Amino acid sequence: MPRPTVVVTRPAGQSRQLTEALSAAGLDVLGFPLLAIGPAADDAPLRAALAQLADFALVVFVSPNAVAFALDALAQVQDKPVPQWPESVPVAVVGPASVAALAERGIAAPACRVIAPAGCTTGHEADNGDAANGGEGAEARFDSEALWQQLEAQLDAGALQGRQVLIIRGNGGRDWLAERLRRAGAEVRAVEAYQRSVPAPGSMQWQAVRDGLKPGAPPQAWLLTSSEAVRNLDEMARQALSPQELACLRQVQCIAPHARIAEQAQALGFSHLLRAAPGDDGLLAACRQWAQAHAGPPEPMPAPPVAPAPVPAVAPPPVLAPDPLINPPPATSTKVDRVTQDNTAPPASSPPPAAGAPLPVRGTPRINPWWVLLLLLILAIGGGFWWLQQRVDHLTQELARRQQSNDALVQETRVLSRNAQETVKELQAKVGALDGQVGEARDKQAALEQVYQDLMRNRDDWEIAEIQQLLTNAGQQLQLTGNVQVALAALQSADTRLARTDKPQYNLLRRAIARDVARMKAVPDTDLTGAAIKLDEAINQIDTLPLLSSERMLERSEADARKSDAKVEVAEKAEKADKAETAAKPATGKGARNAAKAEPAPAGNTVGKWFGGLWASVRDELMQVIRIRRVDDAQALLLTGDQGWFLRENVKLRLLNARLALLSRNEPVFRNDLAAAQAMLGRYFDTKSRRVQAALTLLKQAQAGAVTVQLPTMAESLGALQALKKE
Repeated sequence: MPRPTVVVTRPAGQSRQLTEALSAAGLDVLGFPLLAIGPAADDAPLRAALAQLADFALVVFVSPNAVAFALDALAQVQDKPVPQWPESVPVAVVGPASVAALAERGIAAPACRVIAPAGCTTGHEADNGDAANGGEGAEARFDSEALWQQLEAQLDAGALQGRQVLIIRGNGGRDWLAERLRRAGAEVRAVEAYQRSVPAPGSMQWQAVRDGLKPGAPPQAWLLTSSEAVRNLDEMARQALSPQELACLRQVQCIAPHARIAEQAQALGFSHLLRAAPGDDGLLAACRQWAQAHAGPPEPMPAPPVAPAPVPAVAPPPVLAPDPLINPPPATSTKVDRVTQDNTAPPASSPPPAAGAPLPVRGTPRINPWWVLLLLLILAIGGGFWWLQQRVDHLTQELARRQQSNDALVQETRVLSRNAQETVKELQAKVGALDGQVGEARDKQAALEQVYQDLMRNRDDWEIAEIQQLLTNAGQQLQLTGNVQVALAALQSADTRLARTDKPQYNLLRRAIARDVARMKAVPDTDLTGAAIKLDEAINQIDTLPLLSSERMLERSEADARKSDAKVEVAEKAEKADKAETAAKPATGKGARNAAKAEPAPAGNTVGKWFGGLWASVRDELMQVIRIRRVDDAQALLLTGDQGWFLRENVKLRLLNARLALLSRNEPVFRNDLAAAQAMLGRYFDTKSRRVQAALTLLKQAQAGAVTVQLPTMAESLGALQALKKE
């Protein structure tokens, strides 16, 4: 009879010890994980909490998975291969597997204080889920309630009041322990170190499950270690199995190590439930009990086939020749009636056999050997088919077990690969830093080589390089600004330095420099700066120049100015006359001088001055009553105030353009803009005004001073210098 099969539903890679124990007990094991454990989607809160680990009064790990993922993250936060746990921070765990996981990482008594439910040193956690937050795979002594009892017993009253408590768990689950800690006055901070998800079993695993649900298949028992696993099984079975297979699945034997798991399975329709003791030992004992109850009588050995007995051959009876004496032949006749009578007469009875003749013997019924061979062939085919079916079932289960082992190896390989990738990243960062340092070293080496080459140059090279730089700068100044004096000074300085060296190889260069110096001296002087200053003065006077359209007001103001000037002139002349008269009088002593100063001016002179000024004012007003003047352009008199402002701005722009063209040595543009500005001044402004005449004079002077001169170049000196460097 085939062996019973136990389906282990723990996450991949976390059921090796239980699988080996079941196999040693003579049970077939089928791995069918109902939970998948992986890192948290966002581990930033976990890293932030681990960075402040010393600030917590208590840290609670809800499962071995929480221990593994959290300590790996702590090693990365501390940047150490082995994480260092603060001795002042106690640790609380739910079951013995978590205690063992902490001990493997070096967190155990007496160095660290570990708080766990009673009996954790001998048992095993039945659930790999989050026992403190909803994982029901542990007995009452290995759950949140049992841990809370130990916390109350081992911690002083009020030890957690106002202190921070860190709970490291997976995603989801109940918050019973967190609520009790909050009631005790603690500030609870729960972070996720890993996440549980629904796995995707392979086709071989589903085929093994379907084969186990067929009629006549070996009995199966499912180990359900958490309520979440039961829910995942129901959900996946609804999607992957037919209604008949789902009904058969709900009739299989389920073994649950906790009452909450059994209640969940019963609520989902699983009818055959068996409670087991907590831990791997309890599950193993329950599986053995179930296997003994479902084991049938030993299968009888098939009897060997019996060969048929040989059948003796029966000799056929001898054929006796007819005896004419015993059975004489009837006489023949030609008559019809005789023939008819002879034919209708009954035959004569055979005479008894002669004495001494052998009697005929009746043989036994014969068995056809072909039927025997056909029966044996049918039996052989049936036996071979049965053996082949058993072999296929065994291979299917073996493939499922191997796939489970491969899944565990793949999980471990992923962890190792992730660690290797992190190591590679660190090495790449270090290699990048080394590359940067190598690059800096190369740059420094190149700089040192350049300095060395510079130091190794002789004095002649330095001299030639300095002269070349000097002549190049002078040539650029000559081309850009037309400053002949700077170029001439550079050439003379270069010639002086070459003369001090007094070397014959510099003679050609000195001759070229001498010819360039002669060309520079032959260039006439042009005062571009003075012309630009005159243009600036003219631009500043544009706003004060009188227009023909506003001639009356401006002339009146000019008349007032002339009148005031005349008054001032008359007053000055009178004052000078008084001073001369006072100085002509003899002065005797200090008292006489004071008396002369205090003597008032004659009243007649003052009245005469006043009447003279009044007459001048009246005369000027009479001259302004009627005035006749010729104007050639009538539009100049029709300009409004805004048009006059735009006219002045246009004249300014023309003069500014002329100034820019002058500095850039663009003579055509300079002369065109200057001529346009002069034309506008002569057309729209009062040319009889002194201010307008002064502005026109400035423009003429600027035009006369801006004489275009063909500037020479320093090509000959630079060419001779290049030829000298090539030598």
